[in-house]
Amino acid sequence: MKRPEIINHKIVNWVEQLARFLKHGDIFRKPRGNTQYQIKEIYPDQNVIICENLDTHKSEQIYFNSPVYRLMSI
Repeated sequence: MKRPEIINHKIVNWVEQLARFLKHGDIFRKPRGNTQYQIKEIYPDQNVIICENLDTHKSEQIYFNSPVYRLMSI
């Protein structure tokens, strides 16, 4: 499992690290860009989560090795 990193003075986690805390409706974003994503489904056996891109309202797959900023609760 990868360790948290500091990018632009902010803590970055990996989806894999957050997977045990993720639940339907949680919101996060990637380090590059301001797009927010909302969790729809979690597939730990496939190392992927399905999210809604809140800018386009389309579903996207994000893999566990993707860096993300800390979750924000709704």
